[in-house]
Amino acid sequence: MSDTLLRDRLRAATSDSHAALDARVAGWRIETSPGYRAFVSASVLAVAPLELALERAGVADWLPDWPARVRRIALARDLAALGLDTPPFAAALVPSPDFGAGLLYVLEGSRLGARFLARQVRASGHGLPLAYLTQGEGDDLWRSFLAWLEKPNVGTRTDEVEAGARYGFQCFSDAFETIAPPGALNVRTGAHVGV
Repeated sequence: MSDTLLRDRLRAATSDSHAALDARVAGWRIETSPGYRAFVSASVLAVAPLELALERAGVADWLPDWPARVRRIALARDLAALGLDTPPFAAALVPSPDFGAGLLYVLEGSRLGARFLARQVRASGHGLPLAYLTQGEGDDLWRSFLAWLEKPNVGTRTDEVEAGARYGFQCFSDAFETIAPPGALNVRTGAHVGV
């Protein structure tokens, strides 16, 4: 199986999960202070446990530039700048490197959306902190991740990689369901939250 096929297979395996997450976040007004505060709080609920689980599983041994990819520290800086504490989060699990590769696909893929969101938040003119959304900006971490993913020793168990990617999307969805900003549209009921 070619490695490009693995990437395509991951995209196909997670397309519904990705669409559901996009729909959940679409109603958030992150260009506002309340919306952005909720966004950063929800993001740390997903990112921190996944990064910590990857580290416990030995990600630095499989992905040598892992330290350059860590974003929970940037999230902590944004939370502090916003006067927020890190909300408590549940532990995540990475049972194998292939499962971890699927999680990394989700974490690293979220950088693509972060670029767009950073522009949107900057344009608001509110001076909101952007350490998380701009972490690694200019380093082309997505492309280097894809090069790593395409190596023959990565993703040998595609079922495990797909499971890891679906788990990653579920963790983000759960986090964004747990914390919703005032005025956000509840995807399930169609009602606005907190108004």
